[in-house]
Amino acid sequence: MPRHRFTLAALATLAVPGLDVAVTRTFTGGGDGQHDAALLTDRDGEHLVVRGPVDAQAAARLEAEVAVLGVLTPGVRARLPFAVPSGVGVLPAPRAVVTTYLPGVRLHPASVGADSALAGSIGRAVAAVHELPTGVVADAGLPVATAGDAVRAVEDLIRRVDSTGEVPHELVNRWTEATADTTLWGFQPCVVHGGLAAESILVSPAEDPDRRVVGVLGWAGLQVGDPARDLAWVLGLPVPGAAGTVLDTYTAVRGRGADPAIARRALLHAELEIARWLLHGVERDDARIVDDAVQMLEALLASLLEGTAGTLVGERLPTLTVTEVERMLDARRQRAATLRGPQDTALRGPQDTAASRAPLAAQAARRSAAE
Repeated sequence: MPRHRFTLAALATLAVPGLDVAVTRTFTGGGDGQHDAALLTDRDGEHLVVRGPVDAQAAARLEAEVAVLGVLTPGVRARLPFAVPSGVGVLPAPRAVVTTYLPGVRLHPASVGADSALAGSIGRAVAAVHELPTGVVADAGLPVATAGDAVRAVEDLIRRVDSTGEVPHELVNRWTEATADTTLWGFQPCVVHGGLAAESILVSPAEDPDRRVVGVLGWAGLQVGDPARDLAWVLGLPVPGAAGTVLDTYTAVRGRGADPAIARRALLHAELEIARWLLHGVERDDARIVDDAVQMLEALLASLLEGTAGTLVGERLPTLTVTEVERMLDARRQRAATLRGPQDTALRGPQDTAASRAPLAAQAARRSAAE
């Protein structure tokens, strides 16, 4: 049975000594049924949110988030173009967590238009998180995963979901091929939110001509890892071109830190979210969730068979031998010499021979083989 807002307010006064609550309202933005929540206003006019988890799993996640919020120091927050809530108090039993309240409107995916200010703001917001120093996370003892860890986690997920017998083999093969594509996993791990989705983003009101991200919630999954996880949800934006604007802005902001394969890997993670939903249903023995996941997998399979599912595996270049690379370089030099004229050929000198170019040719062959 949901706890009444007055009960939650009483718990808040225990979690925050000296708190004098003047107004209490039910908070509908509490958290997708994982906890009961109330919006409090104290005598000074400050707004706070108190949450009471509905089960042990929700409690662990909520308390983890409060711990992470403590890692986001004022200096770290100053690097972000949006607000982040702060932890104010925790009550161990009965469990309750009090945080500051962030004003803003929950993001509705359909409100993100192509080439819109809001789409650009989302791209900049995600990029700002990914540009944070990794030491912020590592020094706090939060999870740090390498690119190798990321691909192994995906491989493990594929094995687990395949064992349910509910996933079409075409999808299992598609995902397995993606894990074997080395061009997909050459990214540099960075700070990631770890649970970013439309419901965790607060934006300015619809009447704002330059709508923007004003706050981000749900920081329990903060870690160093694969940046594509934070962008997987973007690919589900319903307005054509909106996802492209977000990704283009993100890439422009990150500059050299941008990952050329991030869109393909984000697509993989988006598809694997269905697999995670299926496993969640299986683990909870919830036929409704399992059926829902199976229907989504069938829809994904249909789009794959129709050729509209998008590409996960990058184009593979042919592997060249050293001799083939040398011939290619010789042919290019001959064409260049023809265009420049015989006088330029003489300027190369005797040192410019196939033997002198062998190390370069070998490096090119190795790069081609790696790709």
